[in-house]
Amino acid sequence: MKSGLWIGGILLVAGACVAQAQVSVLTQHNDKERTGANLQETVLTPTDVNARQFGMLFKRVVDDQIYGQPLYISSVKIGGGLHDVVYVTTVNNSVYAFDANDAKAESPLWHVNFGKPANLYDAKFGCLDMNGKMGIVGTPAIGLEAGAAARGALYVVALTAVGDGFVHRLHALDLATGADVAASPVEIKAKDFDPIYQNQRPALLLANNTVYVGFASHCDKGPYHGFLMGYDAKTLRQTAVFNTTPTGTWGSIWQSGQGPAVDALGNIYVVSGNGPPLPAESAKSWDGKLNFTESFLKLDAKLKLLDWFTPTDHTELDRKDADINSSGATLIPGTSLVLGGGKAGVLYVLDARHLGHLGDEHAVQHFQATASHLHSLVFWKSEAKGDLLYVWGQRDKARVYSIQNGKLNETPVMTRSEVNEGHPGAMLSLSANGKRDGILWAAIHATGDSWHESRPGVLHAYAADDIEHELWNSLQSGARDDCGEYSKMAPPTIANGKVYLASFGTQNIGTGQICVYGLLPGATGSVPSAPEHVTAVTRDGLVTLEWQAVGGARTYTVEQVQGGESVHTLATGLVGTTLSGVPAEKGSVAFVVTAVNANGGGARSAPVTAVAEHAAATERGHVWH
Repeated sequence: MKSGLWIGGILLVAGACVAQAQVSVLTQHNDKERTGANLQETVLTPTDVNARQFGMLFKRVVDDQIYGQPLYISSVKIGGGLHDVVYVTTVNNSVYAFDANDAKAESPLWHVNFGKPANLYDAKFGCLDMNGKMGIVGTPAIGLEAGAAARGALYVVALTAVGDGFVHRLHALDLATGADVAASPVEIKAKDFDPIYQNQRPALLLANNTVYVGFASHCDKGPYHGFLMGYDAKTLRQTAVFNTTPTGTWGSIWQSGQGPAVDALGNIYVVSGNGPPLPAESAKSWDGKLNFTESFLKLDAKLKLLDWFTPTDHTELDRKDADINSSGATLIPGTSLVLGGGKAGVLYVLDARHLGHLGDEHAVQHFQATASHLHSLVFWKSEAKGDLLYVWGQRDKARVYSIQNGKLNETPVMTRSEVNEGHPGAMLSLSANGKRDGILWAAIHATGDSWHESRPGVLHAYAADDIEHELWNSLQSGARDDCGEYSKMAPPTIANGKVYLASFGTQNIGTGQICVYGLLPGATGSVPSAPEHVTAVTRDGLVTLEWQAVGGARTYTVEQVQGGESVHTLATGLVGTTLSGVPAEKGSVAFVVTAVNANGGGARSAPVTAVAEHAAATERGHVWH
């Protein structure tokens, strides 16, 4: 049987090429290794991304700042049709689902809110690392496979005011409606866990049939610890708790919002932050036995500590507040390397098979990779230049390092000349068609420093094989492409020919939006012609539609029509020429197919009619392909 999905009681099955070609971004930085790369981008190329052909298609205003990376799923059944959906969250405890393609669909497909969020001033934190509400901060994780949750779910954590206190709750939301599914939500609790002081900053991880939720702090305001907790993906029962400093303090897992990484065996990698600056307190928070500040940590699926690495100068890093976990951990596919760096700009290259415990001599390498804070790493295997690691640190220029024979060449193979002015440097993503047509996307503030206030932002696109060649940026045609204030530490999401950029909106506090970029209508030629030879076959109460491929088409849309007018859209974004499993209605039903490219949709096909003696039986429940 061809792959398909049950949503809302309707089974829709598209040709096998649809499932393979349409990309979904279900987790922060694209994959569980946290490489930041989408290697299935066939629409956007260095040739097409320029100010004449590429720009903002539309934006969607939300109720507050967006700290999480937008996530994306192709072909979700909502309201009688299939939609490509982009999901975004805000610090006002809201989750939005928007049609990812339709510029006219201004209203969200759904929007839920979990109630009054905590605010920066609820505990007198005394700093402005965040400058307003702090309800949903970490990027959610989405599960589609049956092993994650029988219906598919978006997992997200909200910090909500309850009476005179606050609670963190883990929600599992139906992807089509935003409703909490069975067993959701659950309150997050653990020994020595104080909700108001624990910031759910890192992205969630879904692996090993478990949702892993990490916690940091707000402004090093205690008491707090670094926590990583596990919850059964189906029942939301808490399965494990790991505390980085059970008999000490501090050691948060914040990682600039990056989620834990996981290897092929299901082992999990996180990096802990600094301990207290005073030597006596610092010693209590790192002892190499129970307490592990300033450390790379390797955990099994049940969060048992398997291995660790701590730099030689960890107490000095504590004193300077120069914690090593500002980039989180990135695993390099096809190797045993795990990489990460911190506020000192030093990059650590470790062997995941043997992290080495205490001492720089146990690292494969450690060197000054950037001038200051290192907040984002991206890895790509280029056909032209081999294995490449991209960084753009705080108050520094963008640099690219090559990886050969299990080590990094410590002299960059590429750099750019301009130096950014302040915190936190650029958040990076990369799109490519396998090893070719790579584009490095860099979201950063346009001026100034974003540490304690919102600043105007800019999105850059560079040729990944030659970052000295800037393809486009969002201020070249600012009236059309400017997305407003920089969303601190949220990487852009690239999927199926579009770029989704989170923004803090138009003000220093209390606003937010998501901007959608792509190839501009009319920029590269005409729309495709109408599909021909469309057929409809009814069998066992289900309709299968097929049509002839159209030259120049990138996707297809299928609609049900009556009297020449659309009744509803059955599917959008199809890259194959078959749509199966459409439930038949009793009598005659007409369908049309439209071919779509970067310039928009062409003319509809001639209507084709399916005839059924009785309506199709439907089943309840959701099973994802």
